[in-house]
Amino acid sequence: MSTRAVCKRCLKAQSACICSAIQLIDNQHFVHVLQDPGEEKNAIGTARILGLSLKRSKISVGVLFDARLFDCQNSYLVFPDASAVPAEQLVNMKEINDSSVFILLDGSWKKAYKLLMSNVFLQNLPKISINIDKKSEYRIRKSPRADGLSTVEAGYYLLSQLEKDKQKFIPLLTSFNKMIDYQIASMPAAIYKKHYLDKKPKSEESLK
Repeated sequence: MSTRAVCKRCLKAQSACICSAIQLIDNQHFVHVLQDPGEEKNAIGTARILGLSLKRSKISVGVLFDARLFDCQNSYLVFPDASAVPAEQLVNMKEINDSSVFILLDGSWKKAYKLLMSNVFLQNLPKISINIDKKSEYRIRKSPRADGLSTVEAGYYLLSQLEKDKQKFIPLLTSFNKMIDYQIASMPAAIYKKHYLDKKPKSEESLK
């Protein structure tokens, strides 16, 4: 049995390749994505878009991470928490610099929480929140939260607010929407309606 040809760059099927929509962005602040292993080869995962698009970024896959490999004195975790400081407020407080690192957790809410609970150093990092001005466009994956976002959308909001420049990071959403549009166009309309338009979110379904 033959297997589907896969793009070695974006790791998606050749027919679903999004490389033509990828634009390299010279982001000021480093983004480090900690990815649950179950998301690494997910056809509709979005972390790869960040990895390909952002000049200053890294994706690390795993469940347990070595705190010694992180600059915990200059790192921030993007995670909704009562103690989280809004990204825009952090900029105004002038507590960040060009060497600051912002960590995103890539996985479902359940998996993201597991990553947080499995790594004590993450729990001790200052938390950052992002201001969301519209509902997620992740039309083929549901979140249990009204403010749930794909990882690439979270990256877009984070960097736009840190640099106070939405236009600069629009290419992230362009690549993301190309992926979503292809996936929807590839499935029967009735299937999309039944499983995505009419389906209520479940607590186990994905943040990203």
